[in-house]
Amino acid sequence: MGVSRSGFYDWERRAVSAQEQRRGLLIEQIRVVFAASKRTYGYRRVHAELVRGGVQVDDELVRRLMRQA
Repeated sequence: MGVSRSGFYDWERRAVSAQEQRRGLLIEQIRVVFAASKRTYGYRRVHAELVRGGVQVDDELVRRLMRQA
């Protein structure tokens, strides 16, 4: 892979970024909304439910996270 051993271990010990923490929280919220809909909602409805719940998030991010999860 062309990565030094010390560079790998530095990367491995690095703290989780704020963006990754937020995405993890969003994935959990998406799972809750999706499960409550009996797995019938698409990303647009999930996005709408999140916005109604006070979460500021872009619909494209919801789509990407749903695909990822």
